[in-house]
Order: sequence, then C-alpha cells, then structure tokens
Amino acid sequence: MKPQESVALVTGASSGIGREMARMLAAQKHPLVLVARGEAKLNELAAALRKEHDVPVWTFPLDLGTSSAAGALYEFTKQNNIEVELLINNAGVGLYGEHTTLSALQLGQMLQLNVTTLAELCVLYGADMKSRSSGRILNIASTAAYQPTPFFAAYGASKAFVLNFSEALAEELRDHNVTVSCLSPGPTDTGFFGDIDQRGLQIAHFSKSGRQDARAVAELGLNTMRKGELSRVVGFFNWVQAASARFAPRWVVAKFAKALLRPATQGV
Repeated sequence: MKPQESVALVTGASSGIGREMARMLAAQKHPLVLVARGEAKLNELAAALRKEHDVPVWTFPLDLGTSSAAGALYEFTKQNNIEVELLINNAGVGLYGEHTTLSALQLGQMLQLNVTTLAELCVLYGADMKSRSSGRILNIASTAAYQPTPFFAAYGASKAFVLNFSEALAEELRDHNVTVSCLSPGPTDTGFFGDIDQRGLQIAHFSKSGRQDARAVAELGLNTMRKGELSRVVGFFNWVQAASARFAPRWVVAKFAKALLRPATQGV
C-alpha cells in the first residue's frame, strides 16, 4: 500500500484524552495508528471509527513502559508503510504516595513511559519529519510540570521533563517546518485518578467536580498542535497557578503543593 497522508499516531488511545483525540481526528478523516496496552478496548474503538468515519485505522497493542517499546512501534509503522505526519504522545501514568514507599519496579516503568519512550518516539518520528520538512508533534505534560509536587514527586518531575524537552525540541525543528507543541492539562476526568478514588483519598485539588472534561482538553490539544503553538496550559485558573509558581520562592511553592496534595482522610 502507498503511504497515507496526514496519518496521526496517538498513544494512550484506548481511553481518556487519547480516545477523544482519536475520535476527533477520525471525524476529520485522518488515518490513525492507535497505541495502548488494552487490546480489547483498542480494537473496539478502531472498529467504531472505521465504521463511523470510513478511515484506515491500525492498532498496535503495546506497553510503552518497556525499554523496547519505541523501536517496536516504529518498526510496525515502517513495515506497514505508514508515514506518520502527526505524532501525539498522550500516554502517561502517575504514582501517588510518599516517594520512599513506592515500588521501584513501578517507578521505573512510569519513568520509561513518561520520559524515555516519549523522547525516543520524538527521535524516530522527528527524524522522519525533519527529512521531509513536514510534521507536527504534540506532547502531553501536566500542570504538575510547573512546580515541585510532593506525593507526586517523580511524576511531577517527569512532566517537567516533557515540558522543557518539548520547548527545546520545538526550537531545534523550527527551521525544518516541523512543529512541536506541549499541552499541560490540570486534573482531568479520566482513569488517571482511579487509584486515588479507589483508595478513598480525599484531596480537594482532585475532586471529581473540579476535573476538566476529557473531550474539551482533547479539542484544545488538537487546536494547539494545528496552530503550531509552543505551549498551552489548560484552563485560566491552572494558567495563573502555573505562572505564579515560577515567581514564588521554590521552598514556598513546595510547601504549598505539599499542603494541596496531602490526603485529608483515607477511607477504610
């Protein structure tokens, strides 16, 4: 088969923001490569998009938290003669709790997914985009990227990497007609908070009533990528909070974040 034009590759596509992005892109007639761990949900979504929008959809069930994941995904697209024009690094995971109590295995998998695999995918697909002087990359960070986040220490640091990496990569690729954008959502109504909800932890900052709508976040992300904007924080309040964190003394920001993210009570 011939390479498809404007193919969009979406990681973490089986749920949440990634799924909403996939739906919007399919409605706009973009061929899709959908990547996630959950094969059943991935195939169900792909079948629905093919039927509703008559677009090619490839699925690749894959754990992006493994060291070989980026290479395996890239090889899959090459073998199927798929030229990725839009790369959306949406997949991510967080670990909540005091850092010294976390599983070292889970910590390594989170950093592999949030940091290393994302950067590797930008190497592989970014090089292709650069060589043909065409392409767009959207990396999903978080408002956690803008300040130290006690009880989410490694997660927040991983998203700070995504933010700074994206902004630097954007400048590297600017002269090659390739754009790199970074979206930083606040708490969003996705499965990200499943563990916190199941454990009965009450954290006002993460209350269900205050979480942003996944579809609205997805739409803003796609618009940010299309416009080639460098960086966007989702929501005015989140933008104010992120901006103010850059001017306050770091120890003050850390103390405030600790108070904000500490669980008030824990259910039985």
